[in-house]
Amino acid sequence: MAKTKNVVSSARGRGAATVKKPFPVGFAIGCAALAAVLIGIIAFAATNQGLGDTKSLKYAQSSVDGLISTSGLSRKHVDTAVNYPGQATSPPVGGEHNTVPQSCQVYTAAIADEHAVHSLEHGAVWITYNPEVVKGAQVDTLKKLVDGNPYRMLSPYPGLKSPVSLQAWGEQLMVKTVTDSRIQEFVDLFTNGPQTQEVGSPCVGTTQTGPLKTTTAVAPPAAAPPAAPNPAASK
Repeated sequence: MAKTKNVVSSARGRGAATVKKPFPVGFAIGCAALAAVLIGIIAFAATNQGLGDTKSLKYAQSSVDGLISTSGLSRKHVDTAVNYPGQATSPPVGGEHNTVPQSCQVYTAAIADEHAVHSLEHGAVWITYNPEVVKGAQVDTLKKLVDGNPYRMLSPYPGLKSPVSLQAWGEQLMVKTVTDSRIQEFVDLFTNGPQTQEVGSPCVGTTQTGPLKTTTAVAPPAAAPPAAPNPAASK
């Protein structure tokens, strides 16, 4: 009997046996999946920053179908003519430009690209049309978008590859008709919009039309030859 008591007492003195818990595989997989989702959200936010902000450039760019965006454009001021890429059939959207902007208004004749680009830098929207295709009442429809707005201008663009083209700094949209709904979207989003390089600068400058007019330096008059001596004066 004593032996039995010893065995019981010995068993009672021992601690509970350690039970090994299985590795929580499901929990680990769930944590990894959650981490992947969070990383994806952060990456999307980093690459699409501003899409939820109606005042951001990315939001504006994502709102207009068919928009062509160009970045890294030069803002250098020059006094000479500029050869813009593709300017024979398409207005420029930025780059080197004249020191004087083009005043924002309606023009019935073509204007110099160099002045117009400076206006784009100030936040202007430049609406152009092919005068061989867009005429009369169609031009009047475009004029209504410009009248009374200090940051919009309209001018014909001979040779334009599309009936109508809209330009802002780094942004361009080609459309086939003056009633295309994207025209209104473009002017609403980019008139003095988030692409503006010089916020607060007025769209006021020259109102001249035609190619860039450069001033040619006038050579000073040649010095008059010395007068021949007068023999009578020596007598």
